[in-house]
Amino acid sequence: MHSNLEETVVTMIANAGDSRSSSIEAIEYAKGGDFLKARDSLDHSEEALQKAHKAHTQLLAQEAKEGLELSFLIVHATNHVSIADVSKHFATELVFLYEKIMT
Repeated sequence: MHSNLEETVVTMIANAGDSRSSSIEAIEYAKGGDFLKARDSLDHSEEALQKAHKAHTQLLAQEAKEGLELSFLIVHATNHVSIADVSKHFATELVFLYEKIMT
């Protein structure tokens, strides 16, 4: 795997993990009634997710141009981005519901 490709994949994994962690943090803040911190965590989750998506788009563009040999690491990174995306979606919904119920 080329170093540029490795860097892209690691960027995907790191930012997707950061996004997922921030989504879970948002849910915990909402459960405790701190909706300002919950929304801040959701914002951070979105920023990290956008970075992961940008790296994923670079990977797709590289694959379209040059072709890529599919590796476990690429599949792993793509899975992390997908999980982060779904986690962010559900965290947003849960924060909304907690706020609606508690206020």
